[in-house]
Amino acid sequence: MYNLSAKSHRLPIQNKLISLSVLIFAGLIAFLVFFYHSFSTSLEDEKKAQSRHLTESVLGVIRYFNEQTLTTELSNKDAQQQAIDALKYVTYGDNGYFWVSELEGKILLQPYKPELLGMSLLDWQYPDGTYPFRSIKTEERKKGGWINYNWSKNDSLEQFPKIGYTVYYEPWNWLIGTGIYIDDMEKNVFWTVLKASGILLFGFFIFGGSAIAIVHYFVNQLSEQSVRDPLTKLYTKRFLEEVIPGMIENEKRNNRVVAAIFLDIDHFKNINDTYGHNCGDEVLQKVASIMMEYTRTGDYCIRYGGEEFVIIGPCVSADNVIAVAERIRQKVSELVIRYNDKEFMLTLSAGIALHDHSNTSFEETLINADMQLYQAKNSGRNQVAI
Repeated sequence: MYNLSAKSHRLPIQNKLISLSVLIFAGLIAFLVFFYHSFSTSLEDEKKAQSRHLTESVLGVIRYFNEQTLTTELSNKDAQQQAIDALKYVTYGDNGYFWVSELEGKILLQPYKPELLGMSLLDWQYPDGTYPFRSIKTEERKKGGWINYNWSKNDSLEQFPKIGYTVYYEPWNWLIGTGIYIDDMEKNVFWTVLKASGILLFGFFIFGGSAIAIVHYFVNQLSEQSVRDPLTKLYTKRFLEEVIPGMIENEKRNNRVVAAIFLDIDHFKNINDTYGHNCGDEVLQKVASIMMEYTRTGDYCIRYGGEEFVIIGPCVSADNVIAVAERIRQKVSELVIRYNDKEFMLTLSAGIALHDHSNTSFEETLINADMQLYQAKNSGRNQVAI
């Protein structure tokens, strides 16, 4: 019998935990997608609201200069010039600024493109030859509000999509506006949301990972306890029923033979009757210890019931399996049990059956191994039959 990691086969409850972990992770991803969409939408709305608020605030500045013409000797022309000078250097964000034009389109303020002063917005032309501002009727300009258009950035000749908010100041026949370059806004929103999502994701992973790790640890402990015999620390019959079928299927796919060894302590009832059940428990523990010591790490050592044990694992040859059973039988026969100042020795019998996945089920293979065990018993005990 050769090495096969027992941990390569999971219990159903462990599979359920893995499925739960996958669902939690999928839920987290779905939440982050929803969070990204909602948060980015909120940020875009916030930036638009900011542009609108700033534009309306600038309108207050213009009203202030207009009022100066009523209380001082400041002329209307000088007031307008001072207002223009004041707004010329008002910027915000990366590329945010304010522009002013007459209702008919003449540009009065364009901080980043002073060469456009005196020209008309109505003459602003797209590369395709269209004039976007000409499609906006005079009454619509007076109402103000949101407009979409393309405009170049700073000294660049390339035009970029922009969304702007405008207000109309009737006493001076001015149209005041500001805009947001959509690519700048999207980039700003992206990095802001990405940072927030990263922090949120990091927190989720720390919390969720810790929770899953703790739950996984306790589930593994409970799972291990549910398939471990508390007395001998061997696997239980439940383990045989839940895990071994998966191992058998795996060995079948790899076309490898599986061996089953049934072992039984000879005259165990006499030990219990003579020395008591505490002594019997000690005997079971010592035999189990020998089984675990003289089988390979990956072989499955199972307490089948009472004083019966089963060893299951893939094998290279029948001789290899017989050697494992004989080694355990011999080491048990060398045991000297001392209990309440008395000494006695043990023997055990073993039966072997090989499962080649051809015609019989593994349950039948176990039955065959059990029959071989009784053959060993009937032949005088303390021997291995195959």
